[in-house]
Amino acid sequence: MYQEPEFKQHRRRRLSLSVRVSLLLMLAALLPLLIVVASSELLARPALTSQANTVMENDVRSRTQLIDTYLTERSLDAATLTQVPSLQTFMASPPGNQDLATHAIYALVAGSYRDHRYINWSLFNTQGKIRLYYPAPPQAHGKFIVPPAYLRAVISGKSFISAAYYDPKIKKASVDIYSPVIVAAQKKLLGFVRASLLIDYIWDIVGNDRGANGNGSYAFILDQNGVRVADTDPSRLFSAIAPVSPQAQSLIASEQRFGTQQPVPVIADETLAQTQAGNNQPQTFQMTPAQQSETFQVVRQNSKIVPWTYFVLSPVSTVTAVANQQLFITIGIAAAVLVIAALVGVGVGRRITRPILRSVEYLSGNSEALKILATSQQSAATEQMWVVDSSQVGLKSVQYYTDATRVAAHRMSDFGTELAHHWPQLDERTAKDALTQMTRTSQYIENAAQYQTTSNQRLSTALKVTTQVNEQLATGATSATEAAAQLEQVVNELRAVVGK
Repeated sequence: MYQEPEFKQHRRRRLSLSVRVSLLLMLAALLPLLIVVASSELLARPALTSQANTVMENDVRSRTQLIDTYLTERSLDAATLTQVPSLQTFMASPPGNQDLATHAIYALVAGSYRDHRYINWSLFNTQGKIRLYYPAPPQAHGKFIVPPAYLRAVISGKSFISAAYYDPKIKKASVDIYSPVIVAAQKKLLGFVRASLLIDYIWDIVGNDRGANGNGSYAFILDQNGVRVADTDPSRLFSAIAPVSPQAQSLIASEQRFGTQQPVPVIADETLAQTQAGNNQPQTFQMTPAQQSETFQVVRQNSKIVPWTYFVLSPVSTVTAVANQQLFITIGIAAAVLVIAALVGVGVGRRITRPILRSVEYLSGNSEALKILATSQQSAATEQMWVVDSSQVGLKSVQYYTDATRVAAHRMSDFGTELAHHWPQLDERTAKDALTQMTRTSQYIENAAQYQTTSNQRLSTALKVTTQVNEQLATGATSATEAAAQLEQVVNELRAVVGK
């Protein structure tokens, strides 16, 4: 019996040809995009990250330069004022000369016009006593108008800028610019000038840095004690990144730098404190700042005028945002290309499989016809075999009776011969006629038997021919069955190819 090939049981697990063509097209479209993504990750991302870091470095450098330039100009204001002749004449004269004081104060007024952020210009003698001021008396820093350390420095001939001082009344911070008054010709120290300057301009520079380097970026300035003297977030102002040393804390409290004698509040930032304390201070690094939960890229720049350090911080996710955006765009393009490739692949696959499926249907019909023909031939061969078997049984019966007739005829002939031998005992004429008749009868029977034998031989030959034809018919039916099986296998293989 014809059996369905075993692989047919598994053909439904195969993907259709259209789907495979679609997958091939998707793979062909995806490989270049994967190469692009890989190259982007391996080459473009580091380049973009480096570019973002460069932008941050340029930003912190440019803003620090602005601050240095500004403070340099303000220091030059004080240095220029010390060379005004009327001011030097006033400082060289004893106290009480109102005329000289009037001309000296003109110089202080001119100095205050250099920048509207000046809140005080003052003249001091070499003992730190006030000689003249404009527009109001200078602000005291704790118990001292001029802290002893600053007095010693300026008396030694140094020009410098003090630490930042915060006034809680006006909620502003300022610095004092010290410059000695020296008669160049005589190299004689007459006293010094102190100009108190609000650092609003510096606060504005830092404040404008919020978000300048991406979402979530910010900036601040640390002084030599690790105290935030400028910050994009006012709530962090004048807080330290680590506990201030006892000596520095005592000095800060004695001068009431931040409007109180209380210890400097701490918003701890261990990593930042370590980088500040080390000798090899990195210019760029990554850290998780205080009050933040993600990693930031940090760029720092030291000021050349004051012992301050400018910091710019930006989330790493923002630094790599361009690379991530490029990756997302590439992934979006890849998704769109994959959808298009899938649709094109399905369409092309259907165009390819349509004629194959049509051929499969034709082959399937032919296979069914062959199976029907094979079944018919097998049925006819079975019937022919039954006829042949019946004929062979009848032939055997005829041969049996033919043989019996031949035997009887021989016996009759033998009886006649025997009667002829006993001829003397019988009536001659009667016996002779009887014998003659018996002889003729036996010869007739023998001839009939001979004819029957010939007929039997012809029937046997016909049966042999019928048997051969039947065998050929059976062979043809078997071949048709095998052809139908092979054709069915071809149909199944074609269906497996197209996935149907």
